[in-house]
Amino acid sequence: MKIVQLANYRMKKVLIFSILFLSFGCKSDSETQILELNKKLQNFTSKEKFEDAIKVLDEIEKIDPNYKSIHGSKAVLYLKANKFVEAKTEINKELKKDSLNDEVWLFNGIISRELNDKEYSNLCFKKSIKIYESGKSNSFKNENDLDQMKFLLLHVINDNESKIKKEQLKTKWKVDYKMMNHFKFIESETPKKALEMLYK
Repeated sequence: MKIVQLANYRMKKVLIFSILFLSFGCKSDSETQILELNKKLQNFTSKEKFEDAIKVLDEIEKIDPNYKSIHGSKAVLYLKANKFVEAKTEINKELKKDSLNDEVWLFNGIISRELNDKEYSNLCFKKSIKIYESGKSNSFKNENDLDQMKFLLLHVINDNESKIKKEQLKTKWKVDYKMMNHFKFIESETPKKALEMLYK
């Protein structure tokens, strides 16, 4: 399923970006130490040893607590490790640093939903979509990918406003791409399963 591949790609992209950023964005006096830690981080992440990867990020944070996206990276790893309370703590720290980041709001929504805060989760997803639509997002270069992610989020939110927007997206795809059932498999899934498509 393309949307599942897209979601997994986005998750890997976040982790890879964080690793690369930490590798090349470090200060000259601590560069060697950071590069060594990043080798460990990459190894643990690729082997899905998320808690070990988090410990490495903790070490990197001790060296420089102001690294961009370090809390977001920890939040994603805690989420993958099913430690949702810890993930929430980290994503809140990231939001304080970067409140206009679409992916931070997306992961805040995912984490909030896992913590059974459906109402706040929906607000986070709507905020994420709004940032995507404003053109300020760097996450999507392709409008088709954006439409698919929006449709998935709207399916999870599933209120009246979202149902209308889902129908608009389906109509767009029917007219522009002559595809009648492009999103049908998403609609057949429960919101819980659709949510898991975002990060599992």
